[in-house]
Amino acid sequence: MSRLAILPAALLIALSLAACGGKSSSKAGGISVVTSLPVFADMVEQVGGDRVDVSSLFPTGADPHTFEPGPSSVRGIVEADIVFLNGLDLEPGALKVIQPNLASSTPLVKLAEVAADEGRIELRKFGEEGHIAGEPGEEGTDPHAWLSVPNAREYARVIRDALVQVDPKGAATYDSNYDAYLARLDDLDGYVKETVSAVPKAQRKIVATHDAFGYMSEYMGLHLAAVVAESPGQEPSAGDVADLVKTIEKLRVAAVFEEPQLGSEATVLERAAEDTGIEVCTLYSDSLDDRVSTYIEMIRFNTDELARCLP
Repeated sequence: MSRLAILPAALLIALSLAACGGKSSSKAGGISVVTSLPVFADMVEQVGGDRVDVSSLFPTGADPHTFEPGPSSVRGIVEADIVFLNGLDLEPGALKVIQPNLASSTPLVKLAEVAADEGRIELRKFGEEGHIAGEPGEEGTDPHAWLSVPNAREYARVIRDALVQVDPKGAATYDSNYDAYLARLDDLDGYVKETVSAVPKAQRKIVATHDAFGYMSEYMGLHLAAVVAESPGQEPSAGDVADLVKTIEKLRVAAVFEEPQLGSEATVLERAAEDTGIEVCTLYSDSLDDRVSTYIEMIRFNTDELARCLP
C-alpha cells in the first residue's frame, strides 16, 4: 500500500487543498515552510533538508501561550507552501495571524492533532499530576506532546508525509532524511533512558513553573509534584507560594525547575527554593534559545539537568 493511501483523514483533508494552488516555491524544487515554534522549525529542517526554506512565527525565547506574532509575519504566511502548528490550543496568538492571511490552497497541519487522530500518540489531560495546593489544575488537553521522544518520532513522521504531499519530487530526500532523523532520535531515546535510570526513584520529583512536563514525566518515569501556575501568564498568590513551600518540604523535593521563557513564575520558584534551601535548575519546554537550539539538544539538556539536580 502506498504511503499516500494510509495518511490520516485530518492530514488528507488539509493537504488536498494544495492541489488547487500553483503557488511558486521559494527555492528551485523546494518549498517555503512556516512553523509556529522554533522547535518545529528544527524538526522540519531535519526532515526537509535543502528542499525546504523554514521560518518560525515565534522567535527563540517566546512563550507560545501568550506571544502574538506581529505584522511582519504576514508576508511569510501569505507566501508559505505549508504551515505547521502543534494544535491543541497551544498557539492562540499564531492562529490570529494565520487564519486571515493563509491562502485557501495552503495546508495547515497541526502536528499533535494529526498524530493523535491517527492513533499514533496518546494525549494527556491537564491536571493528571499534582498542583500547588492540590487543585485540579487547568482543564483540557495538554498540548506538550513533543517532550516525549516517542511522540517526537510521530511528529517527524507527520512532517515527512506532509512534505511529500506538497512536494512529491522530494519524496526520496524526505524519506532518507526522515530515516536518518529517526536514527538520531533512537540514539537520544537510549541516552535518556540510561541517564535517568541512574537517578534514584525517590528523587524523581519535579516542581516546575507551569504544567508542561506531563508527557516528559510519564516518558522518563518522573513524578510531576507541583507547578507554580496552572497556565502561563497567571500571577501566583502569596498563598500559592506558601503552598509551594509546604509541598517542597513535604515531598523532600531536591530541586525546582524554571523555564527560560517564563518570568513571574520563575521568581516564585526562586523564592520558594531560597526558603527551603534547594537549587533552582532549568528545563526547556516551549522554546529554544542560543544554549539549546534543536529538539535533540533540548531533550539532552533536560535529561542532563535532571540527572545533575536530582542526585
